[in-house]
Amino acid sequence: MNFIPEQPKALTNVPYFEDVSGDSGWQGQTTGKSVETLKSEITSAISRLGGMVVGFQKGVFQIEEIQREGFRVHYTIEAPDGKLIRGRWGIAALPIKKYRRSFRGTDRRQEQSLKMALYMLRDAINGLWFLQQLSPGYAPLMPFMLADKEHTISELWSKSPVMSRLLPPGEDSDFIEGEVKEIKP
Repeated sequence: MNFIPEQPKALTNVPYFEDVSGDSGWQGQTTGKSVETLKSEITSAISRLGGMVVGFQKGVFQIEEIQREGFRVHYTIEAPDGKLIRGRWGIAALPIKKYRRSFRGTDRRQEQSLKMALYMLRDAINGLWFLQQLSPGYAPLMPFMLADKEHTISELWSKSPVMSRLLPPGEDSDFIEGEVKEIKP
């Protein structure tokens, strides 16, 4: 007997930027920090976990028909044998509502949504540091290490038919670098 869900996995409720609040757990909507400051704080947080940020690549994630601005954060970790292992973190900002009457304020809201995503990524990485302190043997950056030249361990994990049902939706989206180059798994 097959079960057909009412809502496809990829279309679960990713809220719009305008619809989230701190009361529901979202943070950073009103941050006054610049994108550059948040990038610096993310670099420090990854460094505290033993990684070294190589760069931030800005682009657009194409998820179904919705485009969401975001970043790929590229980093490396030194293995016990001295080799550098590459990793990548993909972070997509919440989509913003496009109003028919006016596009005034769209750029501002888009930038604020992007800053919110960076703010929350920084907080999540700091949370990974706490887990590393509490859980012996925990490897916080491991799921984001590149397993091959194109995919992280998390992305490959989500491609597994059995494991993909365990992951949150949207993990296997496409990413368009600067809206010019399309990267597909």
